Amino acid sequence: MEIIPYTSVGQLKLNMRKEEVRKTIGETPQEFLRDPDEPTSDHYVKSGIFAYYKKDEDTNNAYECTDPASVTYQGISFLHMRERKAKKLLKKLDPDFVDLNETVISLEHGISLFFMEHKVETVLVFERNYYDGLFEELKKLDEI
Repeated sequence: MEIIPYTSVGQLKLNMRKEEVRKTIGETPQEFLRDPDEPTSDHYVKSGIFAYYKKDEDTNNAYECTDPASVTYQGISFLHMRERKAKKLLKKLDPDFVDLNETVISLEHGISLFFMEHKVETVLVFERNYYDGLFEELKKLDEI
């Protein structure tokens, strides 16, 4: 599945309704709560896709892909790539990417990579402003 920044991953478009996401993936998800302040999310185990939703609990705002999903961005398959190589490639695409150690975020390309044991474990495709809350919190910490 090819990632189109701030738009889609494969046939999964950002801002789809939960019903449309479920129909497109064609698999019964396991619902779970990531955070008590967030709506429930869907985990499509067989597809290796997590779908996250906005506060309205019905509109998608991000997809996170892991095994066995196969996602690429500009022909690059980041999943399972060594952390050092992934950061080097992402830096070529976006010199201003944000490095938070276990996660790197490219606001320019609308993707983030999460690392476990120094390998890319997941690739997150998100809508604009998805990380605004996180950056607000980080800014507050810098001011302390």
